[in-house]
Amino acid sequence: MDERGNETPGAFSLIRRGPFARLWWAGLASSFGDWVALFATIALADAIGGVTGILVPLTARMLPGLFGAVAGVLADRFTRKVTMVVCDIGRALLVVSLVFVHTLPQLFLISFLMEVLTLFWGPAREASVPNLVPPSVLVRANSLSLMAMYGTLPLGSAMFSVLAGISELAHVLGAFGSNTGLAFLVDGFTFLTSAAIISRIPIPKPEVSARRKGYDGPDWKLPFKDIVEGIRFILHEHSVRSVIMGIATALFGAGVFFALGQPFSSNVLNAGSSGFGFLVTALGSGVGIGMIALSFLGGSDFRRDVVFGASLLETGLTITATAMSRTVAGAAFWALLAGIGAGSSYVMGFTHLHEQVTDELRGRTFAALYAVARTALLVSISLSAILAAALDGVLPGMFRSGIRSSLVLGGTVVAFAGAITLWNMRSRFGSLALTDKAMRSLDDASDAVSSIHRRQKEEE
Repeated sequence: MDERGNETPGAFSLIRRGPFARLWWAGLASSFGDWVALFATIALADAIGGVTGILVPLTARMLPGLFGAVAGVLADRFTRKVTMVVCDIGRALLVVSLVFVHTLPQLFLISFLMEVLTLFWGPAREASVPNLVPPSVLVRANSLSLMAMYGTLPLGSAMFSVLAGISELAHVLGAFGSNTGLAFLVDGFTFLTSAAIISRIPIPKPEVSARRKGYDGPDWKLPFKDIVEGIRFILHEHSVRSVIMGIATALFGAGVFFALGQPFSSNVLNAGSSGFGFLVTALGSGVGIGMIALSFLGGSDFRRDVVFGASLLETGLTITATAMSRTVAGAAFWALLAGIGAGSSYVMGFTHLHEQVTDELRGRTFAALYAVARTALLVSISLSAILAAALDGVLPGMFRSGIRSSLVLGGTVVAFAGAITLWNMRSRFGSLALTDKAMRSLDDASDAVSSIHRRQKEEE
């Protein structure tokens, strides 16, 4: 039950019926399509340009963060349902066009445009969530949403493998251009499914104040003023800024892990490619465990910001412990714990923004989060190999390996962000303690008054 004594819907109730359930199933289909598209695009890039060609679609998926400000303004000014439906239809058309791609520039352009639409879709969705569920179950709702987003990764990978195999067995290579063609067609269907579901959700249009509408008719400067207002809000709102930078820092550490995980497993732990798969499985399992746990604890009353900071700190420390492990089993254990911390911090961060940011600014806030997070991920992936090479042989002992040293550095950065987040909350801890003390004093005073009344009645 919530603080008012009302029964809060459970995890299964949230996704069984109602507006949020439709949004969740649409997100499940859209995320599934995203993962299938990613694996199919990588396979197509490898077929066109080899290992170097794979960097083309990956880079194209990181760069659209530059459009984050525009996506935020759109989410805070126009009907969010229309934005999501248009983006899903656009992504369906683009992903089907990949069937006819034969060059890396074509692949880069279409991947870039798809990611731009994804960037517009995300803030519109996140800004809508608090309008579809009670505040008491925001944690649970975010846990379910993020599970749908990342839990479909292995399903997307498996589906791509099946579709690629069917394409080869059915000899449709000539019809679809490559063994990725059927995957792209199925992928387009998932985006259309998402669009159809979202079109039936009663999502309210964001309220635009008279000040933002303009007093003398349309003004082309207003969107730019919206961007400035959003930036000013994030810079001045300390808790919002801390969450955005914390999530971005966590993704920075994750980028280092994924960029160097394969050579860490092969060259440092001598576990080969299978060892890397073991580590990724452990990390992904941990993320799932963290999100599932919070989905069942979502109705509980606990400090979101404290859990967010503590989860960041735990994630950083366990990434560091993973890097310092000497066996793949030990590294997998710490990777599992790192995943739990990462999943928890992600859910708590999203929930904190949903609770603390008004509907009028929510789209711009989440757009800023996506833009900063993508930039951090791109920088970490790009610089990891350079950093590992620079640190190789510089430090003594077990840190002589530049790969191990870089992973330790990545974990330390995440832990530092968590420690800073908790440190910045110290004043709130003090105010909370004072509040508890005041409440105890009031309780004592109430007991004293009750005792006096009882004595008076006894004397009478």
